[in-house]
Amino acid sequence: MAPERSSPTDHRDRERNRVSRLLKSHAPPDWERRFRATELLDAVIDGEPIQMFVMAADIRESTTLMKESVKFERFAAIMDKFVSSVRLGIRRSGGWFDRFTGDGFLAYWIVQSAAPDEYEERFVQTAGDIAHTANILIDLFHRRVLEDFRSNSRNLSSGVGLSMGLDAGPGYLVKIADELTIVGPPVVGSVRMVTAAALPKEIVANVFLGERLREGQDGVYEALGVRVNREFRPTKEYPRGQEVYALTFERDGSELETPNEDADEEAPKDVVDVSDATGTGDGKVA
Repeated sequence: MAPERSSPTDHRDRERNRVSRLLKSHAPPDWERRFRATELLDAVIDGEPIQMFVMAADIRESTTLMKESVKFERFAAIMDKFVSSVRLGIRRSGGWFDRFTGDGFLAYWIVQSAAPDEYEERFVQTAGDIAHTANILIDLFHRRVLEDFRSNSRNLSSGVGLSMGLDAGPGYLVKIADELTIVGPPVVGSVRMVTAAALPKEIVANVFLGERLREGQDGVYEALGVRVNREFRPTKEYPRGQEVYALTFERDGSELETPNEDADEEAPKDVVDVSDATGTGDGKVA
């Protein structure tokens, strides 16, 4: 008796289940409710572009910070606490945590295709989300985490701090070494922007995202208290300078709690809560 062949529908369902498992550790806990899950899974399987807002974060002079640590295990514990908090907080706020890069991290927010008016609303909202979240995380690091590093340091350089690079555009989720990770122009752009953010506390956006934020700083993004300045800065690809958009905020990030070292993935307690990073906590710009 010949073995029963699986149908194309069965094969697609298995692929969706496989990708869903791979996405689980990166996705918001309620991602199947927040997003059109089947459509998103199919886009990943078929290698289709997905509109993304990408955040690249870099801890400046992290190697020096590590070498100046009194106890290396304490340095590692502080770093783990910070990255774990960021990961949980970004996912709670509707973002996706891609990976820890050794001295920073990559995260992204997704905007699915929709009718023009609905898509524009989501695009505007998500641009505000990522900008506000960047402000909260910069404030968290310099107000809380840096204090922990200072207590474990022999010497502390004035160059130590957190910087952010932001970009937006069509990206891709691809499988590399049994993990899903983001690739594409907005990833390259955000990493380039974090390199352009030469000083700690700087948040720098690329042209596509930065211009939208600049146009709305006195309108739809006024409640964020953000000021966006167009500048020219040298980068590796454009050593004579390229346009970048430097973000500054009238207010620091919200008061946040640092995590305890025993916080677990499913039921975290006392972790950094950036679930209100969207301004109201329900996906609406305040």
